[in-house]
Amino acid sequence: MRQNANFEALGLTPDASWEEVKAAFRRMARLYHPDIAGPDGAQKFTEITDAYMTLKETISTGVSHAPLREPAYQGDSDWSLRGLLREIWSKICSLFGRRRAKEDEEEQSFDDDIPPARVRFIGSAISRAEADLDALLSRRSAVKERSTNDAILRRLRSRHPSVVTLALRRISLKDKSDEIRRMALDHFRRNMPTSEVLECLLSIFSSSDYVDDLAQVLMSHAANFPSGDVIMLISWFKRRKMPVGYFAAFLSNPSDSVIAIALSNWPQNERLPETTEVFNLLKKSDEAILVPLLRLLKKEKLPIWIMPAITKLSRDHKSSAVRVWACAIVRDQNTS
Repeated sequence: MRQNANFEALGLTPDASWEEVKAAFRRMARLYHPDIAGPDGAQKFTEITDAYMTLKETISTGVSHAPLREPAYQGDSDWSLRGLLREIWSKICSLFGRRRAKEDEEEQSFDDDIPPARVRFIGSAISRAEADLDALLSRRSAVKERSTNDAILRRLRSRHPSVVTLALRRISLKDKSDEIRRMALDHFRRNMPTSEVLECLLSIFSSSDYVDDLAQVLMSHAANFPSGDVIMLISWFKRRKMPVGYFAAFLSNPSDSVIAIALSNWPQNERLPETTEVFNLLKKSDEAILVPLLRLLKKEKLPIWIMPAITKLSRDHKSSAVRVWACAIVRDQNTS
């Protein structure tokens, strides 16, 4: 209903094309512009301007409607009815033709009556108004985007994992927004995600340009992740062939199970971290840590000062698997 009112304000029918809308608006603008019609025309000028700008946003430029064509009738049983219909159709086409000729005549008369300088001035004013409206719509779009981003960020700060997950899924639907992704990463740099949120994060950022940024953010919490989350993270790292430094970050976790998971999934052909950290790991008694650690150490040339700790494990550790690996390292070092 509102769309029909816009057409009526410009003196058009709802089937008018975009070219007809522009022509009608320019014709009426020349008639009702305040510089021509005075204050009395200001309200009408505002009305037709609002109608024109609304139609500009809702119909495609250059769309034209198919010309009226005579309907085809099948059969020849009733020639008098066919003749009557043809006569009615002819009169309808004639009325439309006269109406278009009258509109063209009126438009030409307006062009003749108004000085060319005034026509150029009005055209320039209309162009400026259109440009101002486009700028206003762009600013409104930017404000709406900012408001949406703020709403997502507020949800990210929620204490309820389900609310945070919903916010992350909103981000997933907003792939075009790099700003909100950076805001999310900054938020999780300061706040460790729960297991539910972490799973959603890894899924959303898995195919984006922010994989490395997300990995760095998550590694800032490496010392606090529980073993279940570490398994999820290490699997994600391995699929993306992340550098060994991301795996080494978990060795600072106080949980022996986390350290064991990191050592068991250590990338092939990658060296272990600093020997001082290795020496501290050799002091642990957990078989789940020592077996993968010794298996990795067997591939490396070890300093002499670390050998006494391995020799002690080969003699005294209660686990036969630990003793076997330790003995193999001692044997290799003595024969090298």
